[in-house]
Amino acid sequence: MIAAWLPALRLNHALGGAAAVLAFVAIWPWLMPPVPAIRPLAAAGASAPAPELAPLPPITSYAAIVERPLFAPSRRPVPGVSVIGPSIESRYRLVGIVSSGGKRKAFIADGSRRSEIAEGDNLDGWTVKEVAQDRVLLISPAGAAALRLSRTTVPEPAKP
Repeated sequence: MIAAWLPALRLNHALGGAAAVLAFVAIWPWLMPPVPAIRPLAAAGASAPAPELAPLPPITSYAAIVERPLFAPSRRPVPGVSVIGPSIESRYRLVGIVSSGGKRKAFIADGSRRSEIAEGDNLDGWTVKEVAQDRVLLISPAGAAALRLSRTTVPEPAKP
């Protein structure tokens, strides 16, 4: 009777051991923290310098895109709809004007970029015609525009 019981006992032990090993392998990733991959540091001169980008042409050179819209069946602009995009007044903000003697300079902002312009300067295909006390007059073949100086009020400090 012991001889019939012994082979079954060995098989149960082997299957139990195999189940324990598989369970250990299954929970191993949660027991051990991941080892970070070690990457060699790049040498200071090993990377190539970034290529220089060519400056973009002025926006007026893209007039053909406006004159022949891609998704219009006739390839002609819809009458009465302006497809040129944001005007120069909405793109640039007049920050300040400095006057010294007979010369005036205007400081403008385009997002986070700041620049200064004077009479006769070129700004995206627009020519600065006049820098007045509260505005800058611009002209181009498309027409005229004015950047106006917006006055901001400084809040008074609160009294305790």
